[in-house]
Amino acid sequence: MNRKEFMERLEKLLWNISDSEREEALQYYNDYFDDAGEENEARVIEELVSPEQVAQKIKAGLSDSASEYSERGYEDTRFQNSQEVISREQVNIDQEHKGQVDRRNQSASYGTNFWKILAIALLCIVVAPVIIPICAAVFAVLVAIVIGLIGAAIGIVAAGFSLLVVGIVVIGVGIAQIFAVPSVGIAMAGVGCLIFAIGVLFSIFTVWCCVKIIPGLIRGIVGLISYPFRKAGAKK
Repeated sequence: MNRKEFMERLEKLLWNISDSEREEALQYYNDYFDDAGEENEARVIEELVSPEQVAQKIKAGLSDSASEYSERGYEDTRFQNSQEVISREQVNIDQEHKGQVDRRNQSASYGTNFWKILAIALLCIVVAPVIIPICAAVFAVLVAIVIGLIGAAIGIVAAGFSLLVVGIVVIGVGIAQIFAVPSVGIAMAGVGCLIFAIGVLFSIFTVWCCVKIIPGLIRGIVGLISYPFRKAGAKK
Protein backbone atom coordinates (compact mmCIF):
# COMPACT_ATOMS: atom_id res chain seq x y z
CA MET A 1 0.00 0.00 0.00
CA ASN A 2 1.31 3.42 -0.94
CA ARG A 3 0.38 6.90 0.26
CA LYS A 4 -2.31 7.47 -2.35
CA GLU A 5 -4.04 4.18 -1.59
CA PHE A 6 -3.76 4.81 2.15
CA MET A 7 -5.34 8.26 1.95
CA GLU A 8 -8.12 7.13 -0.43
CA ARG A 9 -9.00 4.27 1.89
CA LEU A 10 -8.94 6.60 4.89
CA GLU A 11 -11.23 9.07 3.15
CA LYS A 12 -13.78 6.30 2.45
CA LEU A 13 -13.67 5.14 6.07
CA LEU A 14 -14.42 8.70 7.27
CA TRP A 15 -17.64 9.00 5.22
CA ASN A 16 -19.79 9.19 8.36
CA ILE A 17 -18.20 12.30 9.95
CA SER A 18 -18.77 15.92 8.97
CA ASP A 19 -17.06 17.33 5.90
CA SER A 20 -15.03 19.87 7.87
CA GLU A 21 -13.77 17.26 10.30
CA ARG A 22 -12.94 14.87 7.46
CA GLU A 23 -11.05 17.56 5.58
CA GLU A 24 -9.14 18.53 8.73
CA ALA A 25 -8.16 14.92 9.43
CA LEU A 26 -7.14 14.25 5.82
CA GLN A 27 -5.17 17.51 5.69
CA TYR A 28 -3.35 16.57 8.89
CA TYR A 29 -2.23 13.18 7.57
CA ASN A 30 -1.31 14.62 4.17
CA ASP A 31 0.88 17.17 5.95
CA TYR A 32 2.31 14.34 8.06
CA PHE A 33 3.33 12.47 4.92
CA ASP A 34 4.77 15.68 3.40
CA ASP A 35 6.84 16.42 6.49
CA ALA A 36 8.24 12.88 6.56
CA GLY A 37 9.22 13.07 2.89
CA GLU A 38 8.66 10.68 0.03
CA GLU A 39 11.62 8.53 1.02
CA ASN A 40 9.97 7.85 4.43
CA GLU A 41 6.53 7.07 3.04
CA ALA A 42 6.76 3.35 3.83
CA ARG A 43 7.92 4.05 7.37
CA VAL A 44 4.97 6.41 8.01
CA ILE A 45 2.49 3.83 6.71
CA GLU A 46 4.06 1.19 8.94
CA GLU A 47 3.85 3.56 11.89
CA LEU A 48 0.17 4.35 11.28
CA VAL A 49 -0.52 0.59 10.91
CA SER A 50 -3.64 0.82 8.74
CA PRO A 51 -6.32 3.27 7.49
CA GLU A 52 -8.87 1.44 9.61
CA GLN A 53 -6.96 2.04 12.82
CA VAL A 54 -6.40 5.71 11.95
CA ALA A 55 -10.10 6.17 11.16
CA GLN A 56 -11.02 4.52 14.46
CA LYS A 57 -8.73 6.93 16.33
CA ILE A 58 -10.20 9.93 14.56
CA LYS A 59 -13.78 8.90 15.28
CA ALA A 60 -12.98 8.07 18.88
CA GLY A 61 -11.26 11.44 19.26
CA LEU A 62 -14.22 13.34 17.84
CA SER A 63 -16.46 11.84 20.51
CA ASP A 64 -14.29 13.26 23.32
CA SER A 65 -13.58 16.99 23.75
CA ALA A 66 -10.44 16.17 25.72
CA SER A 67 -8.76 14.80 22.57
CA GLU A 68 -6.54 16.65 20.13
CA TYR A 69 -4.31 16.00 17.15
CA SER A 70 -0.74 14.89 17.66
CA GLU A 71 1.95 13.27 15.55
CA ARG A 72 0.22 9.94 16.14
CA GLY A 73 -3.29 11.19 15.34
CA TYR A 74 -5.96 11.93 17.95
CA GLU A 75 -4.86 11.45 21.55
CA ASP A 76 -6.62 11.97 24.85
CA THR A 77 -4.97 14.87 26.67
CA ARG A 78 -6.22 13.61 30.02
CA PHE A 79 -4.04 10.56 29.69
CA GLN A 80 -1.14 12.79 28.71
CA ASN A 81 -1.60 14.97 31.79
CA SER A 82 -1.80 11.89 34.00
CA GLN A 83 1.36 10.55 32.43
CA GLU A 84 3.13 13.88 33.03
CA VAL A 85 2.09 13.81 36.69
CA ILE A 86 3.34 10.23 37.01
CA SER A 87 6.62 11.18 35.34
CA ARG A 88 7.13 14.12 37.69
CA GLU A 89 6.38 11.93 40.68
CA GLN A 90 8.82 9.31 39.41
CA VAL A 91 11.51 11.98 38.98
CA ASN A 92 10.93 13.19 42.53
CA ILE A 93 11.13 9.62 43.83
CA ASP A 94 14.35 9.00 41.89
CA GLN A 95 15.89 12.22 43.21
CA GLU A 96 14.91 11.38 46.78
CA HIS A 97 16.33 7.88 46.40
CA LYS A 98 19.57 9.28 44.97
CA GLY A 99 19.82 11.71 47.89
CA GLN A 100 19.37 8.87 50.38
CA VAL A 101 22.06 6.82 48.61
CA ASP A 102 24.43 9.81 48.63
CA ARG A 103 23.82 10.38 52.33
CA ARG A 104 24.43 6.71 53.09
CA ASN A 105 27.65 6.74 51.05
CA GLN A 106 28.78 9.93 52.79
CA SER A 107 28.06 8.44 56.20
CA ALA A 108 29.94 5.26 55.26
CA SER A 109 32.88 7.34 54.06
CA TYR A 110 32.97 9.30 57.31
CA GLY A 111 32.83 6.07 59.27
CA THR A 112 35.66 4.53 57.24
CA ASN A 113 37.85 7.62 57.67
CA PHE A 114 37.18 7.66 61.41
CA TRP A 115 38.27 4.03 61.82
CA LYS A 116 41.37 4.62 59.70
CA ILE A 117 42.40 7.59 61.82
CA LEU A 118 41.70 5.64 65.00
CA ALA A 119 43.78 2.68 63.77
CA ILE A 120 46.71 4.97 62.86
CA ALA A 121 46.53 6.67 66.26
CA LEU A 122 46.50 3.32 68.10
CA LEU A 123 49.41 2.07 65.97
CA CYS A 124 51.42 5.18 66.83
CA ILE A 125 50.72 4.69 70.53
CA VAL A 126 51.81 1.04 70.39
CA VAL A 127 54.91 1.61 68.25
CA ALA A 128 56.03 4.88 69.88
CA PRO A 129 57.97 3.23 72.78
CA VAL A 130 60.10 1.37 70.21
CA ILE A 131 60.34 3.92 67.42
CA ILE A 132 61.18 6.97 69.56
CA PRO A 133 64.34 5.46 71.15
CA ILE A 134 65.51 4.14 67.78
CA CYS A 135 64.98 7.52 66.13
CA ALA A 136 66.74 9.24 69.03
CA ALA A 137 69.70 6.85 68.75
CA VAL A 138 69.96 7.33 65.00
CA PHE A 139 69.77 11.09 65.43
CA ALA A 140 72.46 10.99 68.12
CA VAL A 141 74.74 8.92 65.86
CA LEU A 142 74.25 11.32 62.98
CA VAL A 143 74.92 14.31 65.22
CA ALA A 144 78.06 12.60 66.52
CA ILE A 145 79.22 11.97 62.97
CA VAL A 146 78.67 15.61 62.06
CA ILE A 147 80.47 16.79 65.19
CA GLY A 148 83.30 14.33 64.51
CA LEU A 149 83.67 15.61 60.96
CA ILE A 150 83.72 19.17 62.17
CA GLY A 151 86.28 18.24 64.87
CA ALA A 152 88.43 16.43 62.32
CA ALA A 153 88.32 19.43 60.04
CA ILE A 154 89.31 21.73 62.89
CA GLY A 155 92.12 19.31 63.87
CA ILE A 156 93.45 19.18 60.33
CA VAL A 157 93.33 22.97 60.10
CA ALA A 158 95.13 23.29 63.44
CA ALA A 159 97.74 20.69 62.43
CA GLY A 160 98.39 22.41 59.12
CA PHE A 161 98.70 25.81 60.79
CA SER A 162 101.00 24.35 63.45
CA LEU A 163 103.20 22.76 60.81
CA LEU A 164 103.44 26.04 58.95
CA VAL A 165 104.44 27.86 62.16
CA VAL A 166 106.94 25.16 63.17
CA GLY A 167 108.44 25.09 59.68
CA ILE A 168 108.93 28.85 59.67
CA VAL A 169 110.49 28.75 63.16
CA VAL A 170 112.87 25.89 62.20
CA ILE A 171 113.86 27.65 59.00
CA GLY A 172 114.62 30.79 61.01
CA VAL A 173 116.72 28.86 63.53
CA GLY A 174 118.55 27.08 60.72
CA ILE A 175 119.38 30.33 59.01
CA ALA A 176 120.67 31.69 62.31
CA GLN A 177 122.83 28.59 62.86
CA ILE A 178 124.44 28.81 59.43
CA PHE A 179 126.75 31.56 60.65
CA ALA A 180 127.78 29.54 63.74
CA VAL A 181 127.69 25.94 62.50
CA PRO A 182 126.99 25.97 58.77
CA SER A 183 126.23 22.24 58.45
CA VAL A 184 123.75 22.25 61.32
CA GLY A 185 122.17 25.48 60.10
CA ILE A 186 121.71 24.12 56.59
CA ALA A 187 120.23 20.87 57.94
CA MET A 188 117.80 22.68 60.20
CA ALA A 189 116.80 25.02 57.41
CA GLY A 190 116.14 21.99 55.20
CA VAL A 191 114.04 20.30 57.88
CA GLY A 192 112.14 23.57 58.39
CA CYS A 193 111.39 23.74 54.68
CA LEU A 194 110.13 20.14 54.73
CA ILE A 195 107.87 20.84 57.70
CA PHE A 196 106.61 24.00 56.05
CA ALA A 197 105.86 22.06 52.84
CA ILE A 198 103.93 19.45 54.83
CA GLY A 199 101.99 22.28 56.49
CA VAL A 200 101.14 23.69 53.07
CA LEU A 201 99.92 20.25 51.92
CA PHE A 202 97.80 19.93 55.07
CA SER A 203 96.32 23.37 54.41
CA ILE A 204 95.50 22.51 50.78
CA PHE A 205 93.98 19.20 51.89
CA THR A 206 91.92 21.03 54.51
CA VAL A 207 90.58 23.50 51.98
CA TRP A 208 89.71 20.66 49.59
CA CYS A 209 87.88 18.78 52.36
CA CYS A 210 85.95 21.89 53.34
CA VAL A 211 84.92 22.55 49.75
CA LYS A 212 84.26 19.00 48.49
CA ILE A 213 83.96 16.28 51.11
CA ILE A 214 82.32 17.86 54.17
CA PRO A 215 79.43 19.60 52.31
CA GLY A 216 78.70 16.34 50.47
CA LEU A 217 78.66 14.38 53.72
CA ILE A 218 76.39 16.94 55.37
CA ARG A 219 74.01 16.86 52.39
CA GLY A 220 73.96 13.07 52.56
CA ILE A 221 73.16 13.08 56.28
CA VAL A 222 70.42 15.68 55.83
CA GLY A 223 68.98 13.68 52.94
CA LEU A 224 69.04 10.53 55.06
CA ILE A 225 67.20 12.29 57.89
CA SER A 226 64.60 13.84 55.59
CA TYR A 227 64.06 10.67 53.51
CA PRO A 228 61.13 9.31 55.59
CA PHE A 229 59.38 12.68 55.47
CA ARG A 230 59.79 12.91 51.68
CA LYS A 231 58.30 9.43 51.27
CA ALA A 232 55.35 10.35 53.47
CA GLY A 233 54.73 13.51 51.44
CA ALA A 234 54.91 11.57 48.15
CA LYS A 235 52.32 9.07 49.38
CA LYS A 236 49.89 11.90 50.17
